[in-house]
Amino acid sequence: MKENTGKSKYVILGMLARMPQTGYTIKKWIENEYSHFWQESFGQIYPTLRKLVAEGLAVPSNQAPLENGRGQIQYSITDAGRRELSNWLREAPEVEKIRYEILLKISFGENTEPQVLLGHLEDFIKRNETLVQEMNRYIELSGQLKEKEIDCSFSQLTALCGVYIYSAMRDWAVEAKRIIAEKGDDQS
Repeated sequence: MKENTGKSKYVILGMLARMPQTGYTIKKWIENEYSHFWQESFGQIYPTLRKLVAEGLAVPSNQAPLENGRGQIQYSITDAGRRELSNWLREAPEVEKIRYEILLKISFGENTEPQVLLGHLEDFIKRNETLVQEMNRYIELSGQLKEKEIDCSFSQLTALCGVYIYSAMRDWAVEAKRIIAEKGDDQS
């Protein structure tokens, strides 16, 4: 399980501020919208929902029927939850920390054959191209949600950030491949 940074509370409050949701729909929305910069597991979501209810920041509402006949509890944010979310939004964000294993491997690249690194970079390029496409699809989908009176303008901005990040990482990998290939040619 990923380390709980204490931010799960605010992620879920933000999701509930949009509309009442189940734990499942929160997880799916996070996977689609935030996967380029944030993850939450079911093991974080459900205990956090229970804690929000205990703190009076969310309330369980009707059970949304599922195809299998069972119901899932839908949660809504309370006024106290909106205040808590608003207060957190006013705080300065923590300094971001990124971790890319590929950067470690490239950094230690003198310890392997250039072809190994070129293969890693090619995979990284493909992965980032796919992620750019996914972010662009989300931007398009959120435009469709606006037609249903669900405003995702600010979420579109986070997806746009994903487009820029993944495009930059792809472009870096293309350049890194060129440099490594040239270096290999020089040593031949």
